[in-house]
Amino acid sequence: MLFSLHQDVIARLEQADPDRYRSSLFAEPGVRERLILLYAFHLELARIPELVSEPMIGQIRYQWWRDVITEIYETETVRKHEITTPLRALFLEFDIPRYWVDQLIDGRERDIDPRPFSSLSDAQDYCAKTSGVLMKIAVKLCGVDPQAAVETMGTAWGLTGLARGYGFYHETMLREVTYERLCAQAEKTYKQGRSELKTLEAIAFPAIAYASLIGPYIAKLTHEKYDPKTQSISYLAFTKQIRLLKAVLSGRV
Repeated sequence: MLFSLHQDVIARLEQADPDRYRSSLFAEPGVRERLILLYAFHLELARIPELVSEPMIGQIRYQWWRDVITEIYETETVRKHEITTPLRALFLEFDIPRYWVDQLIDGRERDIDPRPFSSLSDAQDYCAKTSGVLMKIAVKLCGVDPQAAVETMGTAWGLTGLARGYGFYHETMLREVTYERLCAQAEKTYKQGRSELKTLEAIAFPAIAYASLIGPYIAKLTHEKYDPKTQSISYLAFTKQIRLLKAVLSGRV
């Protein structure tokens, strides 16, 4: 399946989701384009809260994407958007279960809910529906059936992301979740994913390679001098690239 994405779509992805984008560049041609298209779709969902002024408008936008998914799976045509037509072909060709995509949309819609997570378990469930399901779909788009550990690793990525964004979320969705417990759960889930992840076909590894950044992120997040409410962590793009390269060459995250 051949398709092309507008350069603006790719540029937005590179800026907003650089770790997944850089990981996708290690994929072979064809696979790379599939991953970038998937991540572009995910970005459309993830950035809705930034584009709307109130939750009701956000709900309308998420419903629009639900209608797109209905058209993809139940009709012969899909409404026009810069990614919808190739997305339809991609999901149908690789037999992506519809309920996975529905879970992803439901998970992302949680971002416009002003209520905090009721517990750490609630936060983990959110990460499973978003980052976990996304990683699972990505592996399947590589032509490989994902192991359960793939979703676990994606969930660890999501938990790490919440910890990285604690300064932004600590008075909203993370109000009932302590930073220390969040970091501990992210590390525990990451270690569980690593121990359970069996050998993954090389063609699919770029779909999970960015998980190799979880360890370094957690090391900085748990440093005694780091203040999660006032500071943020970052790595030079070159440093990340080297880490990703080592992961791809070794086949280990």
